[in-house]
Amino acid sequence: MLGSSSTLAQETGDAHSDGARHPNHVAFMVGAMTPLEETDHTSFAIGVDYERAIAERWGVGVGADFAYGDHDRSAVAALGAAFYATPQWKLATGPGGERVDKAKSDGTTKTSWYFLWFVSTGYAIHAGETTITPLLIVDFVGETKTNLTLGVSVGLGW
Repeated sequence: MLGSSSTLAQETGDAHSDGARHPNHVAFMVGAMTPLEETDHTSFAIGVDYERAIAERWGVGVGADFAYGDHDRSAVAALGAAFYATPQWKLATGPGGERVDKAKSDGTTKTSWYFLWFVSTGYAIHAGETTITPLLIVDFVGETKTNLTLGVSVGLGW
């Protein structure tokens, strides 16, 4: 994400000076996605995700992202679990699916779905309920394809 990726916000200020996170967080991502087998096909990517804190260092979430460009990938949806090594640094992983639309020579489109497993990391910069998070996402798609996404998410915790 999704891989997407989500980041729980850490509140700043007097109310949560102990580093407590918000129980809910939603984020929007922009970035660039490159299939590592076709490094000359980098595409613009956008995404959205939601994460729920389930323990001090753990969260679960769902996300989707879309890539726009001249390669076959069009959409990814995934579920994930996140571990917070620090209140800012997150590692996440989980299963998902990739929708691939391929143009055929007769002008029609063939749509296929593939299983994927994503791994991501991000480092959140907190400003109250808002986070700005540089991201690295790797999608392992099917048996042979790997997508690399570099992006930045902006999120809101509550």
